[in-house]
Amino acid sequence: MEDNILNVVALGMMFGVIHAFDVDHIMAMATFSDQQSKRKHILTYAFKWGLGHGGILLCLGLLLAFIGYKLPSWFTYYAEMLVGVLLIYLGAKLLLLLHKKDIFSFKQPPNKQLKPNTHDHAPLFIGMLHGVAGSAPLLALLPNMLETQFLLHISIFSLGCLFGMFCFGLVFGSYQVHIKHVGANLANRLTQLLGLSSIGLGTFWVLM
Repeated sequence: MEDNILNVVALGMMFGVIHAFDVDHIMAMATFSDQQSKRKHILTYAFKWGLGHGGILLCLGLLLAFIGYKLPSWFTYYAEMLVGVLLIYLGAKLLLLLHKKDIFSFKQPPNKQLKPNTHDHAPLFIGMLHGVAGSAPLLALLPNMLETQFLLHISIFSLGCLFGMFCFGLVFGSYQVHIKHVGANLANRLTQLLGLSSIGLGTFWVLM
């Protein structure tokens, strides 16, 4: 019994960390966080994403385990479609912000910067959307597990996702700090590439 619990914990953590680095997760958070130049803001965004992703999965797991309620397949399908639309929106918004920043730099002194919104909860909702969109394979494990093992697996999986995204935030935050010091032109070109990549991935996600 103890070996089974340990296996559930180990597998849940491993799969959770790996799942956090899914391309749609990384692209969404990178695109959303790109305009931030401080590591702590990016880490906050990553943490909120992890809370949203893990929180919605745990809620869905509790509903399935104790009430037997499962989201209809059409709902998860459209949630996945919405992920693609979100990627297109975030990419387009990033390019628009970059364009506005270029115009702004001609009209204002270069040391004047817009303050980040410290109460932005968008990453929380982005994480929740990703959690709903990818919930089907995880919730399908219930028939093969005891209820306690199932809920433990989801909890550890969610912690693994949070840890994985937090690690990504740490790396991406360090990259942002470094790029901003290298030069504004390089940072702008990489931002353009990120925005276009997000739009491309989102378009592929919707059409596939």
